[in-house]
Amino acid sequence: MIKFFRRIRQNLIMENKTSKYFKYAIGEIILVVIGILIALQINNWNENRKDRFNENKIVNTLHAEFKQNKKTLDSTLIALGEAENALSYVLKEVKPKPNINLSSKELDSVLLKTISNPFWKRSEYTLRNLENSGKLSALSNELLKIKIYEWSLVSTDIRDNDSDATVSFNYLLKYYKENGSLRNIDMYGTQITEGRTALNYNHIKFFSDLVFENAIDDCLVFMRQRLERYKKAMTLIDEILTITKTKM
Repeated sequence: MIKFFRRIRQNLIMENKTSKYFKYAIGEIILVVIGILIALQINNWNENRKDRFNENKIVNTLHAEFKQNKKTLDSTLIALGEAENALSYVLKEVKPKPNINLSSKELDSVLLKTISNPFWKRSEYTLRNLENSGKLSALSNELLKIKIYEWSLVSTDIRDNDSDATVSFNYLLKYYKENGSLRNIDMYGTQITEGRTALNYNHIKFFSDLVFENAIDDCLVFMRQRLERYKKAMTLIDEILTITKTKM
């Protein structure tokens, strides 16, 4: 093709047709420019297609991660609800002369739930990679970026609250160690299979102790705060799943 155009130019010059040569040269330049523009357009189209493919891949990965987080959060909320019920029951039974309609064994199983302190083990691997690579800001869905930003705030709030709650639950555990039979309580878990203590001991005395009441109250406050934050996280997860599902 190039040889063909060169031959035309040479013929025009040899025939001394200068005006026609210039017109032809201008036409050739226009054709070259058009060719370059078409090539750039094709290249841009290919790049945009690659970007869309990569973004969809990222969004699909995000969807899978949040879907798994929703599953683990569902089970954690159930465990938190059981712990809250146990703490609430114990707090309401604290009296100068407690009258609890539970056997010693049943009471110990309830006390075990008060120190269960379940945590939500969530995955943020994809989000951390997006943030570290700078790809998060490149997402085209502005609503998704807003929700992910909200998620980072909620996640940080949950992490801080969980950390504070651990201090309170550790204090309650310490109270059980120093004032009761941890063996009797632990045997309703999965680690202690040796049975109850041979010592004559009943944890009913806890329920007339102000220190015990304060410890239970503190744990219950943190438990309910955690439930509020986890439920807020669940709402946000559902929103993110809806957005990412439309992109798949």
